[in-house]
Amino acid sequence: MNSHPDPGTTQRQRRRRPTTHSWLEIDLAAIRHNVRTLKRLLGPHRCLWAVVKANAYGHGAIPVSKEALEAGADGLAVSCLIEAAELRRAGISAPILLLTASEPRAAAWTIRLDLVQTACADDTMEALSRAAQRLGRPAKVHLKIDTGMGRLGVSPGRAASFAALIQSLPGLSLEGVFSHLATAESEDTTYAWTQFERFQQAVQQITAAGINPGPRHLANSAATLRFPEMRLDGVRAGMLIHGLLPDAPDSEPLDLRPALTWKTSLSFLHHLPAGSPISYGSTYVTPRESLVGVLPLGYADGYPRAASNRAHVLIRGRPCPVIGVVCMDHTMIDLTSEPSAQVGDDVVLIGRQGNSRITANHLAQWADTVVHEIPTLIGKRVRRVYLDREQPLDPGFAPKGDPE
Repeated sequence: MNSHPDPGTTQRQRRRRPTTHSWLEIDLAAIRHNVRTLKRLLGPHRCLWAVVKANAYGHGAIPVSKEALEAGADGLAVSCLIEAAELRRAGISAPILLLTASEPRAAAWTIRLDLVQTACADDTMEALSRAAQRLGRPAKVHLKIDTGMGRLGVSPGRAASFAALIQSLPGLSLEGVFSHLATAESEDTTYAWTQFERFQQAVQQITAAGINPGPRHLANSAATLRFPEMRLDGVRAGMLIHGLLPDAPDSEPLDLRPALTWKTSLSFLHHLPAGSPISYGSTYVTPRESLVGVLPLGYADGYPRAASNRAHVLIRGRPCPVIGVVCMDHTMIDLTSEPSAQVGDDVVLIGRQGNSRITANHLAQWADTVVHEIPTLIGKRVRRVYLDREQPLDPGFAPKGDPE
């Protein structure tokens, strides 16, 4: 066997081989800080539902849920039964709201796990009633009203009659009413206020029918910051507890700390002459003799392919551009301006390094998507490391503009 190194492999490459593919550092102290900040904003009489669906937006549902509850969150909100069951198996006993209308066949599990079910379908309510009577335990529900999202919920005109249906079915307990905003982040707030008015009118009709609707919640993260009137009896916040800022104008400033830092290591270096194509489709061609670095992650890990030739990463405290199309398992960067870079160097995809930082909002803008999508799509191959920093690494947060 040939014992000589490949002629394209430099001494620098052989010296330090990375041992870690890619990892997230999740700051649990930041989660606690953000929840406490929100609780102060809401005051003592409003509840905070911490939205931890989709593995807590990629941060890790179990550790984030425990920290949020310890910091004062009143309950958790998830998308589906599987997510709720995971939290119950972890020993979490706090109220959990299912934001999706479960199928009737899941009624017994909803009650056994002591979940709060979204109520908007007759057959599900009837199944819950039968299961509640059979198990001898109440089925807790929150009535959802579709005020203009066009997704889940009963129409505002049917809200009162549906609340009456819930009240008439044995074993069902109406414990809240809610809706969801479609345009909370839009510059034009007209439709958001229209939805708010529809919601208020529907709740009034429920009350006029002699039914107590329970606590009202409408505001998501963006509405929590932008529209104090919409905070009602409580809010559902997902982005904010993780320190992610909605890209919404005129938001109330809030002292939040991003909890997530995404890192990888430089896995390969090579010099290429001018005119060398990079990656699939040859969408990038080196304009000069270039030092090209390879990162051992790609869109299979959640790094957005749409950010190809647009994103930057941080290495040695400075931004370097992503060049060529992001691959399933690899991403290329231009290191010509950083000739001292070495294989094994830490590379920051989201977070701070030195005096520079890249936020999830930056990466979302480069990928032409919403900031929610960026952490949520980070895959299972990316290891989560949980830290507990009492002091924030990021003294500020820059949701717009280029990396510093």
